Amino acid sequence: MTRDARAYFEEHVIPRIAGEFPNVASDMSIMVEGSVGLGTDDDFSDLEASVYLPDELWRTDGWRVQLLLNRCLRESCPWTGNGSVVCVSRISQLLGGHAADLLAGTKEPSWEQMAMPDLFGLQECLILRDADGRLAKLRAATPPERVPDHLWRKWLLLSLKKLLWADLGELEVSVKRERWPEAQVVLGCVLEDLFHVGFMINKRYCPWRKHLRWAFQQLPEPAAELLPHLDVVAGAEGWERRLSSIEAARRAYARHIHENGLLPTVDVLAQDLCEELAWAERLEAWSNPDWRDCIARCERKAREAGEDARDFWVFSLWGNAR
Repeated sequence: MTRDARAYFEEHVIPRIAGEFPNVASDMSIMVEGSVGLGTDDDFSDLEASVYLPDELWRTDGWRVQLLLNRCLRESCPWTGNGSVVCVSRISQLLGGHAADLLAGTKEPSWEQMAMPDLFGLQECLILRDADGRLAKLRAATPPERVPDHLWRKWLLLSLKKLLWADLGELEVSVKRERWPEAQVVLGCVLEDLFHVGFMINKRYCPWRKHLRWAFQQLPEPAAELLPHLDVVAGAEGWERRLSSIEAARRAYARHIHENGLLPTVDVLAQDLCEELAWAERLEAWSNPDWRDCIARCERKAREAGEDARDFWVFSLWGNAR
């Protein structure tokens, strides 16, 4: 049996829908998702796809179509049966429910309210049918090039901070304490962080974690330079090698960010980068180029109060402190 997604839908799925529900067939959009929709499926892949309908049609006929698709998959699905599904969904619920506004053209994309893997899937997965060009319209409204620059700076800064402040520090302490189960758990978080920073540097959407390495290797520099380090982080037996590769990747990212001015008001080469990133986030450096002025004012308040300037953060939280 064929493993080509387009052929499978054209030969098995679409004719059955058209034969029993011609009104649905004329008004449906179909997107194949996951590894099958990206063209990276293998012998272990299941089929994930969605038949998108207008809300009213979904309410009246969606359940019947869903039962039909369930039978169709049981009888003919060439991918792994366990986990394979073709869902009948409302197109308005795409992108966390923001698709309706985008289709109506009433609002600009609410970038921070839409999940990045959903945006990635909409841009990259296979569209088979598209009634009235609805999926095409959503795709055209949400390419990464349309995301405002200040949001890419914000997401990059937050990804870096999560890597250094939250996860890498915890990993290093777990290794020092020889708490190996905790270290293994946090290592996964660090590895995911390293992937995410690469996508943010290149202003590209992150996919769901199953597709991270595949999508990462499609990126321009510095991804090619870093991928061997990430493979060592994931597969090396010794913790020394893992931590050394994490540090090499971190430094390569910092150099690239600095040399390309991706966070122009943040010193990514600072000796205490965790502290730098913590205050850059708190004072929204991605859209506030004068964020250091707030620190300077609070340091001055601390000195005027006879305190150490390093305690400026107290005066940032208690503005009326004396």
